[in-house]
Amino acid sequence: MRHDIDRRIHKAVDFAHIEHDLGIRATYYFRHPYTFKPAVIQKIGDMGHEIGYHYEVMSKADGDPVYAKELFQKEIDDFRTYVPVKTVCMHGAPLSKFDNRNFWDYHSFEEFDLSGEAYLSMNDVYYYSDTGRNWSNAHKIRDSLKNQLNSSLDDVKSTPDLIRSIERNKPHVAYILTHPERWAGSPGEWLYLWGMDSAVNIVKKPLGYFR
Repeated sequence: MRHDIDRRIHKAVDFAHIEHDLGIRATYYFRHPYTFKPAVIQKIGDMGHEIGYHYEVMSKADGDPVYAKELFQKEIDDFRTYVPVKTVCMHGAPLSKFDNRNFWDYHSFEEFDLSGEAYLSMNDVYYYSDTGRNWSNAHKIRDSLKNQLNSSLDDVKSTPDLIRSIERNKPHVAYILTHPERWAGSPGEWLYLWGMDSAVNIVKKPLGYFR
């Protein structure tokens, strides 16, 4: 279980409590500075969840790998002031022309005492992601693994579809990403989030043709 915390950080706390009560240990990736809230991060870490750094330094540095390294080192050091960080995960940054994973074309995990990266270090798994408010490949620009076993997700749209897919395929590893900000606790909140995500997807759709 992986959660990318892009915004609305209070939803991460809600998820962390639910998973803790169910005995699930998940990984939470926080952006810097947008969701870098040390008190919240420590609270989630104290529940037994892993904390990671949701980096977007190639986007911030306009593709300059030297400046990107400076940013990466500073930001991960900020996280490590409060919690241990052994894995990182790129932020998709759909409005940027830079893929943040390209940072690793110039640098290594060992330089930063890391065990791996959430996209680059995972192979031969069934990968399901709610990016774009859909479990299928619709509205996804960069959110995919090179060697995921279920490359076609046309039949997985709703959460019941996701459950059926896992029950049918019985994967040895099911890798599930959610964005807690996208999940509602009331009908009114659901309607608001649906409207926001729908607007974003309209903007993202033409971008996908130029990636």
